[in-house]
Amino acid sequence: MVFGATTRRSEKWRVYRIRTANSTYELEVQTEGADRRCTVLTRTEPAGERYEDSAPQLDGQSLYAQSALDWIGKRLSVGTACTSEIQSVDFLTTASQRSVPSSTMVFGEKPPRAEPARAQPPPRVEERRPDWAPFPLGFVEMTEAAASVLKSVAHRHDLAAALRDDPHLMRRYQLALAACGLMVETLTRRGD
Repeated sequence: MVFGATTRRSEKWRVYRIRTANSTYELEVQTEGADRRCTVLTRTEPAGERYEDSAPQLDGQSLYAQSALDWIGKRLSVGTACTSEIQSVDFLTTASQRSVPSSTMVFGEKPPRAEPARAQPPPRVEERRPDWAPFPLGFVEMTEAAASVLKSVAHRHDLAAALRDDPHLMRRYQLALAACGLMVETLTRRGD
C-alpha cells in the first residue's frame, strides 16, 4: 500500500526541485485542504529512492509550517530519508494530479494494462511555465520563487571570482542585478 496514493489523484500538489551537495530531488507537497496531507520525496540525481511522509521535517520542525524560502541550509527528513543541507530550491509547478509510478502497486486498484508498443516520433519538448495559483496567491508564489533564485545566487561565494574572467558575462550579471534592484524598489514603493 502506498500512503497518500488515492489522495494524490484528487488534491493539489506543489512540486519543487531541491538540490543538496550530492543529490537532486523532486519534492511534492500536498497543499492544504486535504484531510490528511502527504509529502513525496523522489531522488532524481542519482536516480533512486522515493519516500512518503505525512509529517516531514526540516531541522526538527514541520515542513508545512515553513516557507520554501526558509528551506535553504536545512536538512529535510521525509520518511526514512534525511538529506544533507539544502543548497537550492526551485518551484516547478502546481499539479492537480501527480502520478503513481507504474512499478508501485496501490492496494485495492488493478495495475494499468500495458498498451502495445507503436512506432511514434519522439515528443516535442516544450518548456512549460509553472501553473501558478490564482491572484493574489500566485503573485506571492512568484515573488517567493524569485527570492529563492536570488538566495541561491547569493550562496555562491565563488561567483564573483568566476565572472572576473568573462567581462561580457560580468556585465550581464551586473545589469540583471540592477534590474532586480529596480523591481524591488518599485514593488516596495507600491506597498507604502
